[in-house]
Amino acid sequence: MIPASKTFRAIFGSGFNLADDEPGIYIEACEEVPEKLSNDPRGRYQAFKEEFATHIRDSSFAPASEGDTQWMTDEWLRNVWYDAFGPEPAPGDPYPVPAEDWGHRRLTDYMLHAVNETPELSSAGAPAWLETRGLTFADISAAVDLSATQSVGFRSAPEGWLEHLKDLTDRGLREPQPGELP
Repeated sequence: MIPASKTFRAIFGSGFNLADDEPGIYIEACEEVPEKLSNDPRGRYQAFKEEFATHIRDSSFAPASEGDTQWMTDEWLRNVWYDAFGPEPAPGDPYPVPAEDWGHRRLTDYMLHAVNETPELSSAGAPAWLETRGLTFADISAAVDLSATQSVGFRSAPEGWLEHLKDLTDRGLREPQPGELP
């Protein structure tokens, strides 16, 4: 298993894990990604992005608490990936979210905290963020309205998920978590 590198922990911990506690910092971290990737002379941010994709692909980012499952953690990471890097799934993601679900049947923290009904009420970066993802303010508003009556969050783990985790564990790509097959 590849533990989270110092670079990954530093970048991820400086905003991408703060949506619940500090949504403004999370929004800023997501909006800075294009600039950080384009102005990355040492390749530090690109290495972060590549490691992020690996943690999604290999389910190697451990849940924060025993009450969380690896599936919930991976789904959360997919949301953060979408918010930060855009509509293309992480390379190698074995369970990508269907493109048509984002902003319709699937809401993210950026959508909830940075996008309101109009540009004037949203984060300054929201119009560009939406355009990059092919979404509109109306899409997000409709999804938020839908969330009052239907789930627009994480999917259920697919059939065969635990066997997939066992295979990854057997190959040494991740550590087993509580509740998984031995």
